Amino acid sequence: MSTVAFTGQSIFCADVEKSAQFYEQTLGFVRQSVDDGDLSLAVPLGGSGTTHSATVNLLLHHSDDPQPVDLGTFETDDVDALIDQVHAAGCEITTEPADAPWGVREAGFRDPDGNGLYVTARANG
Repeated sequence: MSTVAFTGQSIFCADVEKSAQFYEQTLGFVRQSVDDGDLSLAVPLGGSGTTHSATVNLLLHHSDDPQPVDLGTFETDDVDALIDQVHAAGCEITTEPADAPWGVREAGFRDPDGNGLYVTARANG
């Protein structure tokens, strides 16, 4: 049987550089390469027991008509502070920070192209 490994997510952007700046400045992703107008950002892997040394790529491609997608859930150490940064960057907050019954604090927002992201952190207490 063949094995499969996840290496990254491609998204389409109206303005690749504007989107890259959002991901770099607001979320802390790291620019890896630019190739023919496309841009690759390294996204640290999270989860219990990880040291954030492993990454996957977020690949930004230009499109005159980008169709937003749900990019998934990302971990952070402070949901409220991150949502404040996202709001200051002019992005829509779709779900205000709240503690969930399963022991996390979570929130949702849209990036400059309308792609949905969710952030989560272990709840205090």
